[in-house]
Formats: sequence, C-alpha cells, structure tokens
Amino acid sequence: MASLVLKGREVPLLYTTYEMKQIQEEVCSLGDLQFVLVGRSKDGAEDDMSLFGSPEHLSALAKTVVIFGNAGLEEAGEAPDLTEKKVLRALRTPDLANTINACTQAIREGMESEFPEKEDEGPVDVTLEEMKKKDGKDG
Repeated sequence: MASLVLKGREVPLLYTTYEMKQIQEEVCSLGDLQFVLVGRSKDGAEDDMSLFGSPEHLSALAKTVVIFGNAGLEEAGEAPDLTEKKVLRALRTPDLANTINACTQAIREGMESEFPEKEDEGPVDVTLEEMKKKDGKDG
C-alpha cells in the first residue's frame, strides 16, 4: 500500500470509490486530477509546470493527502486526524515530488482489478458474456 511519512508517522494512503467521490467534491474533477496533483496547467504545454508550488497546487495536494491518508489511517484502526495544515507543516519542498508519487501510486492501487486465473472462477461479467454470445465466442 502506498504511504507517506509525515513527521515520523507512517501514513498509509487509500483510494477507493469513497475517496474518488471526496476528491471530486473537495479538490477537482477526476479528469483534472492528473494536472492538479503535479502543478501543471491543464491548458498549457506538457512541460508547463507554472502552477507547481502555487497556493492552488499546494492546497490540492494537501487535500488529496488528507483524503487518502485519513482513509488509510481509518482502515488501519488509527485516528484519521490529518488536516491540510498538519500535512503542509510536515512537508518540506523536497518532499513534494515523493508526495505526488505516493498519491498517484495510491490511485493506481485503487484502480487495479484482480482477475481470477481461470475464467470459471470468480464473478461473471454478464455484459461481457452477452457480447461473447453475440460474437459467437461462447467459450
């Protein structure tokens, strides 16, 4: 599981559908998240990092850490007590890249799906099965 160390405390980062909802309500749309997390202008060139370190960037990054970190702490049975202020006070400028990487790792982990090794194990995707029937690929 992705994690960060904030003032000596290891904070696991968790991204589930609940955190997906929180991100959209409190930070930005999911489509913009990839730009916002790294401090890139959505409309700028790929190498445009003009927003990196701006108040908007730092606030979005801190909110994301609070959401993912409090979820991870709660799942670990610890107090979900992170705030933006605590996160920003714990981070030093050189920590920003690692923080961004940890958040994107949490998102990747939350988006992963595990598939059974054999097709007859686990849940069946009814839509996929219907599509296979229509294509004549029953088996």
